Amino acid sequence: MEQTDPRLATLVAAVQAGASYRSIAVGVIERVGRESLQRYPSLKAAIKATKTRLHQMIGAYTEDRPPYRQWLAELQQVADEMARKAVCRRLLAGHASTRERLPVLEHLYPACFGDSPPQRVLDLGCGLHPLAVPWMHLPPNAYYAAYDIDTALCAFLHEALPLLGVRGEAAICDLMLGPPPVSADVALVLKTIPLLEQQRRGAGADLLRAIQAPRLVVSFPTRSLGGRNVGMATTYRGYMDALTAAEGWSPRVIELPNELVFVIERHTPSRSRM
Repeated sequence: MEQTDPRLATLVAAVQAGASYRSIAVGVIERVGRESLQRYPSLKAAIKATKTRLHQMIGAYTEDRPPYRQWLAELQQVADEMARKAVCRRLLAGHASTRERLPVLEHLYPACFGDSPPQRVLDLGCGLHPLAVPWMHLPPNAYYAAYDIDTALCAFLHEALPLLGVRGEAAICDLMLGPPPVSADVALVLKTIPLLEQQRRGAGADLLRAIQAPRLVVSFPTRSLGGRNVGMATTYRGYMDALTAAEGWSPRVIELPNELVFVIERHTPSRSRM
C-alpha cells in the first residue's frame, strides 16, 4: 500500500486557506498535492506548484467567486422562458469560457444535436455551461448530469437544474481518474481536454475513449483567454485528427469564432443508466 506523505495534510490546509481554492474538491487537491510533493523536495515549493496547477484547471476561468445564492434567487423569480434566458445569459457572461459562446447560443445546439435532442446528457468539466439548457430544447423529462471539481459550483447547479426545466444532478468528478460510471445519449466535453492533457499527456484521449455515450461533442479553444491567436486551432485540429483516425471515428466539425467543435457519432456498449 502506498504511504501517504505526512506533509500532505499541511499542503491541503495551506491551499484551502486561499479563497480561490477553497471550494475545489479536496480529493483533487490531494491528488495534485501528492504529485507536487513527489516532484518538489520543499513543502513551500510543492504548495506553490499545487496552487499553480489548480489555477490552470479552474481559477483562470472565473474572475471572482460567484454569488450563487443570489443567482438561485433570481432563477426562482423568473416568470417565463424569456426571463429565464435573460438571467442565464447574464450569468453565463461571468465565466470566460461560456462568455465566448454567448453570440452563438441560438444556433450551436441544433447544429450539435440535429433533429433529435438527447434525452440524457452528460456535461463533463461543465463550469457554468448547464445554464445554457434553455437554448438546448431538450425533450420533456430530459436528464442532465453535470460534473465538475468545484463543490460550490456543483451545489449551485444541483439546485438550479430544476429551475432550468430539466431533471438532473451536479456532482464532483475528477476526470483525471476517468468519467463517471453512467451512460447518456450525448456527452459534452467542452474546452476540457486541453486542461487534462496539461496534467498528463494522453489523459484527454483516455477520457474520450472511456465515456459511455454514442455521441460526443468535444470542443477546443482557438484563442487564448486574452484573445490572442497562437495557433491553437491548428494544434487541436491535429490532435483530434490523429485521435479520431486511430479510433475509426468520423467527426463533424463546427467552427465557432473562438472555439472548434467536433461532433462524433460512435457505438458504445451500455453500462449503468442515470
